[in-house]
Amino acid sequence: MIAIMTITSKGQVTFPKKIRETLGVSKGDRIIVKVEDNKVILEPAGKGILDFAGKFPPFKIPKGKTVDDLISEATIEYGAPTIR
Repeated sequence: MIAIMTITSKGQVTFPKKIRETLGVSKGDRIIVKVEDNKVILEPAGKGILDFAGKFPPFKIPKGKTVDDLISEATIEYGAPTIR
């Protein structure tokens, strides 16, 4: 896909809808910009951990259990985590 865009006086560009849809990005999303061999490469940045702040209810430890109990139960149910 090819598009010609104009740089504004503030150094901004507007990406055409087709390109935004192809990248799967919308207002407020972040993108990674790389410059290699005098070419600009764009990639969706994906979600960062802070993007999820406040989106989930606080985790409550069930009465009578400790964090160690929960870790032990999760390890039994899902297996031990592997380090790569």
